[in-house]
Amino acid sequence: MPDESALSAAVRLTVAMEAAAALAAHIRVDSESLPVDPQVRSLLDGIAAELYEGAPVVGPAGQPIVGMVRALLRQAAELVENPGRMGDWDQLDETVLQGFGRMSMGIVDAFRVASQTLDGLGDRLAEPGSTFLDVGTGTGWLAIATARAFPAVQVTGVDIFEPALNLAKGNVAAEHMDGRVTLKVQNATDLDESETYDAIWLPIPFMPKAVVPQAVAASIRALRPGGWLLPGTFAGPGDRLSQLLVDLRTVRSGGHPWQSDELVELLAASDLSDAHEVPRTWTAPVRLYAARRADS
Repeated sequence: MPDESALSAAVRLTVAMEAAAALAAHIRVDSESLPVDPQVRSLLDGIAAELYEGAPVVGPAGQPIVGMVRALLRQAAELVENPGRMGDWDQLDETVLQGFGRMSMGIVDAFRVASQTLDGLGDRLAEPGSTFLDVGTGTGWLAIATARAFPAVQVTGVDIFEPALNLAKGNVAAEHMDGRVTLKVQNATDLDESETYDAIWLPIPFMPKAVVPQAVAASIRALRPGGWLLPGTFAGPGDRLSQLLVDLRTVRSGGHPWQSDELVELLAASDLSDAHEVPRTWTAPVRLYAARRADS
């Protein structure tokens, strides 16, 4: 028999897990007009009403939520089956890859905030010919969302995992973004462009700690003078348990659970100015950092 306190905790956490699944199901039913038994529909409506107020979430706004729930539930099941696996993304299935990709679309809200608060970034991204690099683009959904959010920007997505890039090519084509989003196999530490991008996104959780300084150095070379480097890490609600879960996900993804001051110090020591964490006003589970290349 399990310890009673452990069983109680498991029961309590199972409620949250099932609620997340029900919310994602509710969004899919509304967004995709899926056939569903009336009694099930009524229960999903009731659960959604308990979870949040306001109009139903439909269309593109629901994609990051459904993707997050799908990916994290699948990843959670994999954690139970294989607790010792770390940083081996080539073992993940298409559902997880596409799920995390769709979840990442919510990060574009952080980019919008950055474009409004970081000196010169908004003007740059509004200019024809402006460029944005999505490092670790995976299945391409963040690149697609960024191109939509900033209509003047040409987005390049790079990744070293070709199966994910193959999925990304299909997603870009299906979303009719071929003319706005370019995809290629490339390592973040081997960026060969010089003064090419106005902004670069770095997904820090998927990079080993020793690789991050190399990726930052390569990004500095690839940034145009005055351009902004935008590293990001996972975020949780802020309580101790949530932070431990975020750190576990980061470590199992092959990354290092950076502290805010630790990452800001690294950026400031890398010939970048104005290194800081961008105050979070968005709902996507990401912490965004920023640092600027010198104008000359």
